[in-house]
Amino acid sequence: MRQYNNILVIIEPKKDRQLALERAIEIIHYNPRVTITALRLIYDFSNDVPFIGKKSEITTHHDVEEVTKIELDSIVKSVLEKHHESADVASRIKTLVKWTRDVSEGMLVEANSGNYDLIIKGANHHGILDSIIFTPHDWNLLRHANIPVIIAKEHEWSEKSSIVIAVDFTSNEKQILNVLLLREAQALSTITKAPIHIVNSAPVVLPTVMLEVPNYAPELYAESVLAEHKKRILDFAKKHNIPEENCHIAEGMPDDVLPKLCKRLNAATVYIGSHGRSGVKAALIGNTCEEIVDYINADLYVLNTTTVNSDAASAHTQE
Repeated sequence: MRQYNNILVIIEPKKDRQLALERAIEIIHYNPRVTITALRLIYDFSNDVPFIGKKSEITTHHDVEEVTKIELDSIVKSVLEKHHESADVASRIKTLVKWTRDVSEGMLVEANSGNYDLIIKGANHHGILDSIIFTPHDWNLLRHANIPVIIAKEHEWSEKSSIVIAVDFTSNEKQILNVLLLREAQALSTITKAPIHIVNSAPVVLPTVMLEVPNYAPELYAESVLAEHKKRILDFAKKHNIPEENCHIAEGMPDDVLPKLCKRLNAATVYIGSHGRSGVKAALIGNTCEEIVDYINADLYVLNTTTVNSDAASAHTQE
């Protein structure tokens, strides 16, 4: 199980609430060893503005950095005051200002620097064009971060909240990832006392050739697919001591089924695996994680399959 002692938090000054920082502070309350780095990126305009000389450029950069540092400290202070946090919590939060020519790349460079165990960022809403033409900052993190990512959303924990794990049994790699996600969810469940539920979707895609078979009943095929998915999820639950009543499966595509199940279960945190696609494959094929990020009103904990090789090997051995 990972130890999240060094957390990187993305600060976005134009937002009314700093959800990422609030989530990180919650983790501090459960782990006295946690330290938080609040990162504020500044766009590097040095190539865009013609300076009279190098000395003028350095002075301007220094002035901008100083003003941004003051603003960042003020944001952190206001969050601490709003939640009446102690001096001990405040002492474990440091602020960091960095220049970057690309905000997404700047986040990744810092996240993948080896100094952090977890990155938390507040959710952004995406439009249709964003998903096709651009790579939004949080999508870029989901695809390429070398550490787990939490996309924090605007919701409150309650005694009836639950922790949901979206499992996938379509390949050995994904089954190993299921175990890794469960480990992380169990750590959160231990400190929050929230119950763990596992969910799965059963897409029923009838092969075209079957339509030509006389007296073939599509509903029987759908029932067999659903039964197979149910068997797999129950086997997984039994192996890891998850009550059968906490297993949920529904017929349909993941982007349709998972948000509905999470809403019904009053999920506060959803654990899901991501596949680090990029370029044309990311735009055309998509990713279940990215398809549902806008439709689940819960914090999304994402583990990228390309970054868990060592943990996966360990989990496979224990399986």
